[in-house]
Amino acid sequence: MSNSLHWLDLSEYLAIAVAVVGAIAAVSSSTWSYAVLPILVSTILNAINRWRLHQTLRLHDLNLERKLDGELQQQGEVLQQEIAQARSFATALVKQTMAAQSSTPAALGATNRQDVSLLEQKFDTHKQLMQSMQEHVSGVEGSLKDVVDLLEGNALAERVEYLERHLIQMSAQLGFEPTELTRSPAATSITTSFGDDTGVDITPLLEMISEDLMSSELIPESLTSGDLSGDLWSKPTWDLQQTITAHGDWVRCLSFTPDGLKLASGSFDKTIKVWQLDTGSALHTLTDRLKGVFALAVSPDGKFLASGSWDDTVELWNLETGTLLKNLSQHQASVRSLAISPDSQTLISGSFDRTIALWHLPDGTVTKTIATLDPVAAIALSPDGKFLASTGDDGTIEIWSLTSGQLIIKSSGNQNCIGSLAIGADSRTIAAGTVNGYLVFWELTNIENGQLPQFELTQTIKAHAGQINACVFSPDGEYAITGSVDGKAKVWYRGTDLKFHDKARSILKGDPGRSVMSVAIAPSSKQIAIGGADGTIQLWQRV
Repeated sequence: MSNSLHWLDLSEYLAIAVAVVGAIAAVSSSTWSYAVLPILVSTILNAINRWRLHQTLRLHDLNLERKLDGELQQQGEVLQQEIAQARSFATALVKQTMAAQSSTPAALGATNRQDVSLLEQKFDTHKQLMQSMQEHVSGVEGSLKDVVDLLEGNALAERVEYLERHLIQMSAQLGFEPTELTRSPAATSITTSFGDDTGVDITPLLEMISEDLMSSELIPESLTSGDLSGDLWSKPTWDLQQTITAHGDWVRCLSFTPDGLKLASGSFDKTIKVWQLDTGSALHTLTDRLKGVFALAVSPDGKFLASGSWDDTVELWNLETGTLLKNLSQHQASVRSLAISPDSQTLISGSFDRTIALWHLPDGTVTKTIATLDPVAAIALSPDGKFLASTGDDGTIEIWSLTSGQLIIKSSGNQNCIGSLAIGADSRTIAAGTVNGYLVFWELTNIENGQLPQFELTQTIKAHAGQINACVFSPDGEYAITGSVDGKAKVWYRGTDLKFHDKARSILKGDPGRSVMSVAIAPSSKQIAIGGADGTIQLWQRV
């Protein structure tokens, strides 16, 4: 858009000036016609200019939407082509190996060394293709971040929601490609050897291929626990107790009640449901909203349920009756994360409008507003209720004093965009799940003793093959759980040195293709709820 003034703008400014002069003349001469006509003209011109500006901005938004849609569609087509190419390479590799195994030793004797070399070359090509696909997903993620930054404040929230959904679906597909390959019968059969009669045993090469696939940063580790050692063997495992068909769209958020008997779920189908867990039945279905639900929080006293959604509002509900108590409309963009203080007196909301709001409960008045540099993707409140952590697009974590609202310290050392955030039971360990599948831990010290606060990155684990949508600590401090678009929720236990094992003791997996969108842990730390992109909720029990 041009920065030069339009002739209608100049006319309006001139009319305003004439109106001012006319008003002075009208006061001095008591002839009000000198003021009325210029004021009427300037009002008409102002209305015309506002309509013109609205049309210009609308056209600009439509052009921007078309451009972004085209870019995402193009990147999606490239990604699909590369997935198909990778599949063909993997299929050819397995078929060739199986054909070689079924051949006679005499036929293999003269050429098997050349076949081994060819297998190595094809495997290297396959790895390069997988890396290329990961780069394309990162490019799509970058495009989406630009979309959110540009369009969040405009009247295109529904479009942003669609684009985000499109990205996670592509990421989920990428995350499952390697899993399908490594778990197919053909892939299992290639671990046998040719035998001693051929003069060459390619078992080491095939084992190397299998090991490389399972340890690659692009591919999740095996569901077996044969590589577990030390005290990790003694950690509890989990059994799937029930699956609830809960919603018609993503289950984006979950929250247990303090007694652990009920569970609240929020979905992009624009509903919130409260479940009685022993029966699996819905007690309440809350539908008073226009857009999808992003965040939920149950007050520690069990009286209130807070929800945040795409429509920029925070809603406060009576948990027992399911009635709406307050509609809180402080924010100017979607509300992505919620927390409630241990005394149930303060509700905290993080929004993409670059603010964190503190609300007094139950009246819903704003007591404090914290301005951040980036849109707030996630917040976490320390269990002692003394400080708040927030994160945005730049991959850093900011620690805020809950009483003063002042920034205490800001993290460094992580370059990946963070999508989920949690604070441990000790109120010192902070975990973050990144968009490229890493689980990162920080240690916060000197937060209260008057010394200089320290915020140290202590551990980084390649946890998942895709974006981590949820990261939660257990109330007893024994473990953390992550959920990802790769379809898995993983349980990470602390070792004897208080650091987390870099291997998951339990990998909770639902149906193939089922991205994990949300995770919650019961107050007893003995039950886990997992919300999926397919609208279901899985309940797992510790055994």
